[in-house]
Amino acid sequence: MKNIKNIRSLLLVFATIFFASCDNEPLDPALNLDDFNNNNPTAVFKADFSGSTWTATQSTAVVSGNLIQIVGAKSNGESFGFLINASNVGTYPANENLLAFTPAGSEFGYWSVNPDNETENTGSITITEINTANKTISGTFSFKGYWSDMDQTSILPVQFTNGVFNNIPYVDQSETGDSFYAKVDGTEFVDVDILTAEIQIESQDFISIAAQDANLNAITVSVRSNLSTGTYNITGNVGTDLVQAIYDFDNQDNLATSGSVTITSKTADRIKGTFSFATGGSTTYNVTQGTFDVAY
Repeated sequence: MKNIKNIRSLLLVFATIFFASCDNEPLDPALNLDDFNNNNPTAVFKADFSGSTWTATQSTAVVSGNLIQIVGAKSNGESFGFLINASNVGTYPANENLLAFTPAGSEFGYWSVNPDNETENTGSITITEINTANKTISGTFSFKGYWSDMDQTSILPVQFTNGVFNNIPYVDQSETGDSFYAKVDGTEFVDVDILTAEIQIESQDFISIAAQDANLNAITVSVRSNLSTGTYNITGNVGTDLVQAIYDFDNQDNLATSGSVTITSKTADRIKGTFSFATGGSTTYNVTQGTFDVAY
């Protein structure tokens, strides 16, 4: 079972769901999922809570090795997001994975893990079908969500019921041919998952490339969507930098304050480049020899 302290690292990697919006982090929770449900109008993502039915306007998923990731979102920023240690149909405990609902504009949300009792049975998610021909995933879910800011003890849990996701389009990461490489303080960062997403940072569209290692640490590099080939500097100013980076280690988000990203090739659906950066804060990290070649 994942330790609750490690869950935030997973959230960072799953860029399409939960990039935090607090001032010392560069990524907003705004989503850009327009390409997904438009291609599959039969997709449905909904759940009941607080006396009404919540229905997503857009949704997508990623199947990556032994990890299934699903998101349903509204245009106002509200979103459900799931990270499931699975590769096949079946029923999986909510507290041993991550099911979460994030209100609009919040870096916190209702998670399927009780921070005071990680073994509590908070519900489950069932994958009923993975349609490899149509590249869609379907299932059901229900869970009790605990507020993820553990300093706020007065916020009561919320029960999410009758959850359904049908015909959600997914990307099979094994078919993308994506690659990622970097060293952190001279030691190779060995990724086990690579994810890309088109997101917003300070109201600007970015392509975000995130890689995670087996210890749930993550490196994320983001470049303005409208950039062409060239070298762009990192200054740490999230409001003006055309490229940004972050190293998440042991649940600490370390923002790059210097460095650069070079885009060596860019097409309508693929981007390739190199990067290096140094982080600020009380503990600094030097990320060097970075390369990426990913679909987006």
